[in-house]
Amino acid sequence: MSLQFNKNCGGFMKKYEIIYVVVVYRNTEDLLPLIKSINKFNLDFKIIVVNNYYDDESMKKCQKIALDKDCDFINVPNGGYGFGNNRGIEYANQNYDYNFIIISNPDIEIKKFKLDAITELDNSVIGPIITTKMVKYQNPYWLFNNRISEWLIYKGYLIKKRMIVYLGIALNKVIREIFLKYFMKSNKKQFKVFALHGSFIIFPKKVINKIGLPYDEEMFLFAEEAHLAHLLKRHGVISHLTKSIEVLHKEDGSVSVSDINEKNEVRKSVLLYYKKLKDMS
Repeated sequence: MSLQFNKNCGGFMKKYEIIYVVVVYRNTEDLLPLIKSINKFNLDFKIIVVNNYYDDESMKKCQKIALDKDCDFINVPNGGYGFGNNRGIEYANQNYDYNFIIISNPDIEIKKFKLDAITELDNSVIGPIITTKMVKYQNPYWLFNNRISEWLIYKGYLIKKRMIVYLGIALNKVIREIFLKYFMKSNKKQFKVFALHGSFIIFPKKVINKIGLPYDEEMFLFAEEAHLAHLLKRHGVISHLTKSIEVLHKEDGSVSVSDINEKNEVRKSVLLYYKKLKDMS
């Protein structure tokens, strides 16, 4: 950590190599293991814990863990995943200078982190190798702009047909698995992809300055990865998957599509995303 003069605020701000933004909703059990895994790598960092408010009990528990571990803590209304992350990024921009900001789910444990991997890609958004407990890979979210899978998922949610949704998801998974068999055995350290999984994603400060707040707050729960990919594309920013960072995502990554109805937040986000995508075209 160092002090950096910031002409916008007319004073000095603490500067860190990395700022972590971690949005928590109700479940605080995974937060402490994440913090411990970050500390293992002895990097210059600050963690901002954003509590998406559920009740006073969970808020106080989250706050205690954060402050005990020298993290900053902010409490915000539960406006969804993108809302919480945007508030964390705003807080970071107002209070710190930094080179990179990492958006991490609380149910992540970092297994490998080589700082050189991100400093040499400081014009790109960067994603790690993400595995689940079942040793399934979650990155890349989309290897390329897969309009067929996107349309199948959208159509399935629109007409409430699970099998069509499953077909779109399965097609994307097959493409991912074929790519990963090549990539993991190759000598390549990184690879250009279209969209990265949102559970752990790295933004250089210069990219944040270029695109602004990266998340669409109307999308409460889902589809933020694809929307972000198109936002980056419009700004000419590339996404890279790197082997030099590896994380464990404790959730299995599956999203239930068994309850497809008007109140389903996943369905609403997907339909909203596809409408916005057509409007951008």
